[in-house]
Amino acid sequence: MNEVLVSAQELQILLNLIDEISMAYPFYKHFDLLTAEQEENGYKIRILQGIADFDEQQSHFSSDEMPSYNDFLFCLLSSGITHYENLNTFKERMKAYKNLGKTVLFSPDTNILYHCFLTNSEIDLRKVLIIETVKEEIEAVLNFKYSPQQISELKKETKYQNFLLDEFLNRRMKKSRIACIALKEYRELRKFAVEIESIEPSTNDKERNDLIIVKTLRKFEKERLAMPVLLTSDRQISDLCDAEGLEHFLFTLPHAVDANFCSFSSMVKLIYNLAMTFGVIRINSIVIFGEFKGKNAIEELKLRFLDDELWKGFEKHLRICRRLLSLGIE
Repeated sequence: MNEVLVSAQELQILLNLIDEISMAYPFYKHFDLLTAEQEENGYKIRILQGIADFDEQQSHFSSDEMPSYNDFLFCLLSSGITHYENLNTFKERMKAYKNLGKTVLFSPDTNILYHCFLTNSEIDLRKVLIIETVKEEIEAVLNFKYSPQQISELKKETKYQNFLLDEFLNRRMKKSRIACIALKEYRELRKFAVEIESIEPSTNDKERNDLIIVKTLRKFEKERLAMPVLLTSDRQISDLCDAEGLEHFLFTLPHAVDANFCSFSSMVKLIYNLAMTFGVIRINSIVIFGEFKGKNAIEELKLRFLDDELWKGFEKHLRICRRLLSLGIE
């Protein structure tokens, strides 16, 4: 087979060889997710599936491992293609924070890290405050894996291209693959952000962890000459902030996809996030695995080319790029 392992960044080499993109999910019948046409500053995109389409396809499966509309929405959000409904309100709040005359630090809860909001925003990452509990909540779900029995059951219900499921044996399940996206975000943030220990170890109880996050920030605020602002999309933790007198902002999740354009960098993120969340996707004649046998790093993807000519062109450009990078020229 014409296969190669690539990093998320190396997807750009593939995109350079394709002007028009058709993105599909192979386990659903005739299920094209979106089309994208390259323009001068990015891609004009057209979303092809809605909530009813996903629900109809999911109804043929008993497992919640098959992707949902919310999974699709999550990928668009974490790629920076769609946004929180009240994002403009937050931008106005940001202007007010600048006039306070004190240091303001933005602290994401676990959901905000999953949404990759901070790396897609204009916030200075040196003003980000990460609490240990958030990292631990991500790490707690990283290693749930499919058993042979689970793969066998999925193959029985999958009528189309179910041989692709062989790549998932003893590999990460959906919630763990999604956690990998959040872990990738955390690793990027920690290059610049301030990290602090929690007031106590995290637990398996989400409500308890929420309280730990809020009380840790409240303690930090009392001890430092800085104002932490908790960023969340969870009403429950917002209520805790109100009770503790902690500054926070509650983001409103989008209920439907409203996107017709994305940047080049967002397209790379979208392909990676979809491949990870869905497990496998297809772009034109290329099958892209987010999870597969022998995977060693969370950024790693496997490309399987069904078009020999495209494979030859990609393999040539990939080889040239890797050789240039190996020279270490900055």
